[in-house]
Amino acid sequence: MKEEDLNVEFCLGKDSPEASNYAELIKHEGHKIQVVSFPRGTQIVKVSMECLTCNKVLIEYDNPDYEL
Repeated sequence: MKEEDLNVEFCLGKDSPEASNYAELIKHEGHKIQVVSFPRGTQIVKVSMECLTCNKVLIEYDNPDYEL
């Protein structure tokens, strides 16, 4: 990842998840990206990839093995 300041106006303004194709994801190239998990008890309910630069959820998935 590039460390220099980036122009955030290239980020998409749509609601998340917003990285469903190449054109959308490439706009976040060089941004600070983090994978976040959402636990409930001892199980992970959901996992997402988030752009910390834009404060946007790029991709998120529910855990198919999560049991209530």
